Amino acid sequence: MSRPAGESPLTGRDEELADAVRALWGPAAPGLLIAGPAGVGKTRLAREAATRVRGRRILSVQCSADSAGLALGALAGLLPADAGLAAGQGPLQLGLLALRRLADQGPILLSVDDAHQLDPVSLAVLHQAVVENVVALLATMRTDEPIPDVLTALWKDAGVVRIDLAVLDAPTSDALLTAMLDGPVEGQALRRLRDTAAGNPLFLRELVTSAREAGVLDRADGLWRLTGPMTAMPRLSELLRSRLAASDPVEREALELVAAGEPVPLPVAVAIAGDRILEALERRGLITVEPVEQPMVRLSHPLYGELLRADTPALGRLRHIRRLADAVEAGGTPGEDELLRIARWRLDAGGPVNPQLMLAAAEQAALTREYALAYRLAERAYRAGAAVDAGLAAVRALVHLGHIDEAIALCAELAATAGTASAVGTAASAVGTRPAAETARAGGATDRIQVAIQHAEILVHAVDDVRAARAVLDGASQPPDDEATGTGPLAGFDLYLRSYQLDCTVIEPALAVFRGANPVATRLAASCAAGCAMLLAGRLAEAEELIAETVPLAHRHTGPSQMQSLGVPPIVAVLRCYRPDPAGAREMAERGYEASLHPTNPVSQALHALTLAQIALFAGRPGTALRWAQEARLVAGEIGMRPVYRWAAGVRMQASVQLGGDTDLAALAADLHQHAAGPHSLRLFDIEVARAHAWRGAAENDGGAGITALVEAVVGHGRRGAVAVGALGALDLVRLGAAGRAAELLASHPPDPRWSLGRTIEAYATAARTADAGTLLDVAARFARYGMPLHAAEAATMAGAARMAGGQPTTAARAYVFADTQLALIGEPVSTPALRRRGPITRLTGREHEIVLAAARGEQSRNIAVRLHLSERTVENHLHRAYGKLGIGGRAELRGALGLD
Repeated sequence: MSRPAGESPLTGRDEELADAVRALWGPAAPGLLIAGPAGVGKTRLAREAATRVRGRRILSVQCSADSAGLALGALAGLLPADAGLAAGQGPLQLGLLALRRLADQGPILLSVDDAHQLDPVSLAVLHQAVVENVVALLATMRTDEPIPDVLTALWKDAGVVRIDLAVLDAPTSDALLTAMLDGPVEGQALRRLRDTAAGNPLFLRELVTSAREAGVLDRADGLWRLTGPMTAMPRLSELLRSRLAASDPVEREALELVAAGEPVPLPVAVAIAGDRILEALERRGLITVEPVEQPMVRLSHPLYGELLRADTPALGRLRHIRRLADAVEAGGTPGEDELLRIARWRLDAGGPVNPQLMLAAAEQAALTREYALAYRLAERAYRAGAAVDAGLAAVRALVHLGHIDEAIALCAELAATAGTASAVGTAASAVGTRPAAETARAGGATDRIQVAIQHAEILVHAVDDVRAARAVLDGASQPPDDEATGTGPLAGFDLYLRSYQLDCTVIEPALAVFRGANPVATRLAASCAAGCAMLLAGRLAEAEELIAETVPLAHRHTGPSQMQSLGVPPIVAVLRCYRPDPAGAREMAERGYEASLHPTNPVSQALHALTLAQIALFAGRPGTALRWAQEARLVAGEIGMRPVYRWAAGVRMQASVQLGGDTDLAALAADLHQHAAGPHSLRLFDIEVARAHAWRGAAENDGGAGITALVEAVVGHGRRGAVAVGALGALDLVRLGAAGRAAELLASHPPDPRWSLGRTIEAYATAARTADAGTLLDVAARFARYGMPLHAAEAATMAGAARMAGGQPTTAARAYVFADTQLALIGEPVSTPALRRRGPITRLTGREHEIVLAAARGEQSRNIAVRLHLSERTVENHLHRAYGKLGIGGRAELRGALGLD
């Protein structure tokens, strides 16, 4: 039985499928009952299980609400054409007789979909047929509908196996979506589709179908993306509206109330709707009550809220929101959660607002990373008279949302109004004991500086123009006295800018500012300056200690320097990668990436996608790196973050070349130049661009121009003290055949001797230049321990070539087999110059090579034999011959000889 066209692949149900097949195995198997709510894949699992059954004829029955009121209605198709009520025979006997006659023709598997809709007579027939072993049953039933007692008796008393299907977890939903679309999905689209479907495969399929039909789900550069709202879902809407239908207007009113304000505190919902109505809705599976310290009422599925809000008249929704806000305020002084909830409801309800309430709520929303809400609250507070603080809160929310042009425009508006009477009035009210004139001067100067810093942050990180940022800072009014001492906010931000220009001399002055008694924003900027410079210089342990001090400081900070604190988690992951611990770095970056998707934060998403691309390339997985670089580039381009776009394009070029195959390098180069660095651009990860040119040059045989560009970049980094990042550039020079140049550069600009990866790179360059096979093998083993299998394979391949040139084919074969064991760990296609310089392992046959690799991985001979369809003795014979050619005594020496222990 093949899968119908358009049906979703069966994903994440391997265990349930195995249980289902076991339940249907054998002539005496009574059968299987698959239970679960609508849309979780019961029919899909049943159909797949039926295809695995042998020796039984499958008869299918489809139940419906229409047939539920007719005796034997669903089974009518199985009754003989001349069926009639013989003397003394009722419907029950007639149904059993029909099944017995069918069973006389051979064993039967009776497949019944939606068995909970069977009429009582049909249920009785099925129960008796199963008890008498006339048929084996394969049935599905919904657990969100009333379940007849006879179905319960089948699994309780008649031996039918029951399997309960739950909704899919997040990783399985992601895998299903990727399988549906036959390709990777951009993070925001993945999260929106996954969360909207809430683990329901049917809903997910309908969402994908509707989004594609509406033209809002398409593929760009190999990555599926949502380009608009998912509003047109006719088939899914029809299904859900039938479930939301309420005969009681009071129940409908309660559903609309919850939809308007969810999550709604349970006491508030009870006060307005009444506990009896809420209990009835909960029994119907339409709402849920979260069992937390302060119980909250939600609709049981996200799509219910979408439909209810769409169907509720605008005036009705406003009425519900006002009732909710009134009820919460009537409960007394609101806490933080209630403050945000009230402000949101008052904002949605329209009319006058309290600007201080809106601003406080905006800051609370920013802490929980609900930036869209934070912007709405802060912007309303600003327009209602909350002055510069509210305007800056709105700017920061716009930046997090990726609305760069709007943020710059608002900064310009704030710069024009900072220090005016309304802004000073706000400052004076906050410091009532100071003379008005003094308060006005201090408040106006502080406001102008904070607006200038916020504007400069955007110009640096989005527009990629450090000179313009400095001009904005210079244009701020005369700074307070502490600027003269180099400890004020402008000084802290200046250190930050210098570090992003690769100036590693900022470390000590930045540490002094960080450890001084300065405002949080100033200390954050100084910490980011020092930590970034330490990363560039390879002082990784010190950088990690500094960041450990910084994280608590940044945890609940929503004011200035938030842009810097946003970059802390990706930088921490890069630090971990350089340690080197790419596996641990990947876990950290993946957590940050997931957090960036909900609530939506495209700036953080782009930064973490770039970091994941860099880590994947570091770990020798160019296919994975390409996927993440594509996402970082797309998101950064959409929100206008030029430096991140440029760096992602650089990683994209490197990954594409290392993958091999037919790649349009000219198009990639044109993309790389789209946001090319100028004389006043950020330089933090511009080494990725130089590395990209080198890899492209190697692929196109450019006569060494790419190598020259990378050499110049390494020299430039070394002069500024950024020797760690420069060493990574030198590592690529070794891989691309310029080991002599790399060794010279590392001697001129040596990495920190405490950095283990730096020491390995130095040894690698020297050994590759002199063809020192022993040291190359030692370097390969170190890369393997670091979790860098591609680098290990390349070093081992160089060692093998050196051994072959020295007339040592046996030890060369060992080096080549070690390289292959490392390449097998990658699981992705790779093609680099170092690997291509190697010839075949002529001393081993193809089959010997395959079996040796399996044995090196620890696979037992019996398992190898089964997988390769050979006898175990044949496998052992191949291994014995290979051991002799490799110069080892047996399996016990194999892993040691290959450096795998």
